[in-house]
Amino acid sequence: MNDHRGPWFILTGLLLGIGIGIGIAWGMPQAQPVDTSPASLRYDFKDEYRYMIAAAYAISGDLGRAQARLATLNESDPVQSLGEQAQRMLAQNSSIERVRILANLSEAIQSQPQATPSPQGGADSPSPVTPLNEASPTLELPTATPTPEPIEATADSRFTPTPTDTPFPTLPPLPTATLRPTRTATSTPGAPFTLVNQSTACDPQQPGLLKVNLQNALGQPAPGQELVITWFGGEEHFFTGFKNEISPGYADFTLASGIEYALSLSEGQTRITGLIAPSCTGEDGKPYLGSILLEFRQP
Repeated sequence: MNDHRGPWFILTGLLLGIGIGIGIAWGMPQAQPVDTSPASLRYDFKDEYRYMIAAAYAISGDLGRAQARLATLNESDPVQSLGEQAQRMLAQNSSIERVRILANLSEAIQSQPQATPSPQGGADSPSPVTPLNEASPTLELPTATPTPEPIEATADSRFTPTPTDTPFPTLPPLPTATLRPTRTATSTPGAPFTLVNQSTACDPQQPGLLKVNLQNALGQPAPGQELVITWFGGEEHFFTGFKNEISPGYADFTLASGIEYALSLSEGQTRITGLIAPSCTGEDGKPYLGSILLEFRQP
């Protein structure tokens, strides 16, 4: 038996399917956009967000805004988070330029602790402005003696006064106020660090470490300084300021047995060679690697 239904059967099914699809799509609830906080981001997205904050600071130099944006991550210690991210980037062989961007922001936060964001400010709130009430001198203007106005003659007056021009007193020039700048001790810009102490230590809890401490000319820790350690066939970069629980000017590197290292800092202006991990003996008689302690100070 032949059933000749023609094209209308196919067309009817097609129209019926389109209608059902449109009805289902029209009746489904639409997704509502929801604003989320950066604190709820996944840890790798937080790293990207934190790096974008540091990159924006490198361009604008607005430390207050950078701190306000970091505050949206709700982290107890943003500087420590920057340091941990920099260590992860170094372990992933990221470029030194990207790591230096994080180091610069970490150094700026630690060197200017007074520039803290307002709790009520958002991520795009402007940086706070320090009032100058105390620094601005008070100008005392000389008092000008007022000149009485001439009395106008009325219709009932018996005489007509002759008006005379009374010259207005000339005010003396205002004194120029000179603000006294606040003395802020700063280190010599660009001065290379010099080695002030080198020693070795045996600590089985922390074996085989090159421990470096940097201080500026004021004797304060110097964070964000790049250190380059080299050995035969290898090179590594690391930074101070990423282990604040020890010191903002502290950094360390794990040494291998029997390898001679050289440490460079201040863009190669200071170089220490012949660094070999010492050999120590534990209480159980077993040998282990000791540590090297280097202390630098900026003149």
